[in-house]
Amino acid sequence: MACLLAALFWTSAAVASLSTPRIPDEVYYYREETGESVKEVAWRLRKGATFILTYSSPVESHVTTTGPDYDTHSWQVTADNGQTHFSAERIDQTIIVRGMFKGEPVDKQLDIDESPWYQATSLSLRELVRSVDSERVFWTIRMDTLTAHKIRAIKKGVESIESEGNQKALLRIRLTLPGMLAPFWKSDYWFALPEGIFFRFKGPSGPPGSPMTTVVRTAG
Repeated sequence: MACLLAALFWTSAAVASLSTPRIPDEVYYYREETGESVKEVAWRLRKGATFILTYSSPVESHVTTTGPDYDTHSWQVTADNGQTHFSAERIDQTIIVRGMFKGEPVDKQLDIDESPWYQATSLSLRELVRSVDSERVFWTIRMDTLTAHKIRAIKKGVESIESEGNQKALLRIRLTLPGMLAPFWKSDYWFALPEGIFFRFKGPSGPPGSPMTTVVRTAG
């Protein structure tokens, strides 16, 4: 009898699972330009108990897992023809990074505070877009050094542009370093309203003096 009840339970659970439609993935495409380098990028977000964003080009892949609040839980990178493949995971107020970085083993601990970790800012800044707050302070990891840095995001206002024959309202968010370092580095994001879909980016590809990078959403 117990076996029969168990079988009925799992059968019912399986039917319920099949009858519950999965939320469709969000999929967008972008063109990323840095100096003479041009890359076509696919941006795919899978939503569930956690959110999984895959940002991939022909030469690298970033997989970022967040909660529904867009705070990063983990980040995985594959690049440099396999010479770079590492994972980073937040545990309380520490981010653990392990794997290979440019052909060398990496195993390091980055100490942070209670502020959120926004590694995929094209996704995580949705939290600020949809909030009534005017700014947010968060942690992010520099890809070229694997060091953690605090960033300040500030809403700069709504701009209107024409795209694909339609007018779009875009919220511009400026990223700067906090405090007295603010004048030395900045970048800008634009998000389509009201959904907060990443539309455009412009900023240096690294520290001050680095080539500028632009990322623009394309059709598809």
